Amino acid sequence: MKKNISSIFVVALVAVIFAFASCNKLSTQTVSTTTTNTQPTTPDSVLLKPGVIVIDSTQWLLSSSASQLSQGIYTYFGNNLPNFIANDIIVGMTGEGYLRKVTAVSSQAGQVTLTTTPAKLEDVFQQGNINFGTAFSNTYDVTNAVLFQDGIASVKATGGSIAINPNWNFNMQFQNGTMTGFSAVCQNGTLNANVQLAVAASGTDNINSSVSLNPVSNRTIIWLGQLPIVVTTYLSYVANVTGNVTALTNGTPAFNTTDNFTLGDVYSAGSWQGVYNFSHSASLTNSIPPLGGFNLSCSIAPQMVEKIYGVVCPTATFSLNTLENTNDGYTEQQTFSVSGSVLGYGISDNSQTWNTDTVGMQATATNLTIAKTSGDGQFGPAYEYLGAPLVVRVTDNSGVGQAGVTVYFTVTSGGGSVSLASAVTNAGGYAQTNWLIGDPSVSSQKVQVVGRTSTGAQISGSPLTFTAL
Repeated sequence: MKKNISSIFVVALVAVIFAFASCNKLSTQTVSTTTTNTQPTTPDSVLLKPGVIVIDSTQWLLSSSASQLSQGIYTYFGNNLPNFIANDIIVGMTGEGYLRKVTAVSSQAGQVTLTTTPAKLEDVFQQGNINFGTAFSNTYDVTNAVLFQDGIASVKATGGSIAINPNWNFNMQFQNGTMTGFSAVCQNGTLNANVQLAVAASGTDNINSSVSLNPVSNRTIIWLGQLPIVVTTYLSYVANVTGNVTALTNGTPAFNTTDNFTLGDVYSAGSWQGVYNFSHSASLTNSIPPLGGFNLSCSIAPQMVEKIYGVVCPTATFSLNTLENTNDGYTEQQTFSVSGSVLGYGISDNSQTWNTDTVGMQATATNLTIAKTSGDGQFGPAYEYLGAPLVVRVTDNSGVGQAGVTVYFTVTSGGGSVSLASAVTNAGGYAQTNWLIGDPSVSSQKVQVVGRTSTGAQISGSPLTFTAL
């Protein structure tokens, strides 16, 4: 299958987030842009094709509107404008840089308007072996970032950072006006994260939200004699969360990840091949949100775009974005997948996927506590229900009531019965049953109460005993 991909390089880093709500998007931070100019070089082996014209923006002003540029219309003002003709290739440094092929020329005094179509590198180079790299790294301090928030739930980063260093290297080979070799490989790139979160929810909510954080960019110009090659890198962090929450929760999970990767595409002997390698380690730490009914998938994803002359370069998708929450534990499984595209050339679909090890953390009985609320020590006639129900409450270690926990009521003395042998705690963490007193000859009648996780583990405080006289 052939394809032309203009997608972005995505590096999706899973954040272990356990309870959110459908939240308002945040405003993005200010984009910071830097420009790096390499020292001009004069390679002996590089030969340009006839008709390649480098636009000198210090003498010739590009006045086309954004709409005109999108239609391929480039208008210049200035003195000593070149005598453009059809099939000329124009190379410019404005913005992301551009590489265009002239199809029509309209001139008047001090002004020329060119109608153009996109050009390829093969239109520029007759001969050459070109090597260059781009160095762009970023560390994003996530402290105090509000990722999601509404009236029911919130997720805030209380500390930590995400750092990425992609290290892209490019090689282009041209012979007799044809591209005979191309490689764009991110060699030994790194992605590291250490993020602490504060997560809280007060009730039921459906979740589907995405927000972009900390967009930055870098512009590099590589000189081949008088020819500039413009490489632009864009990076932002996109936080995505989907799912639902049906219970109260309050916790401060944290995660650490370390990733090393090599990825890219190589063209040789008339075919494209992917170059991919990936290693990953992760851990989940800190306070675990207590048990409850919620199921979420969340990622904080560094997203990167590499462009040469404004055209997307070899791209990859590098997704660490699977998170499943159950009522008893939290797991982080990450997936690394890649695909390729080169400057608009159609290439074979060489996408691949790897599943990394699953990192899990089991919620234990110590996360929750069960206690009597009311109904203990009542008096009542035999073979009748007591006047008040037996009520218990399940809370986390912060005292917040937990929904969705099963509580078991068992008569252990007196031979009576309960209206519900098991009950599930409500949104406030409460569960109850009614108790029918049994044999009047038994002076002390008892009901035992046990709270359990879905795996059968007893909750702290179990068993409880209610007594009736």
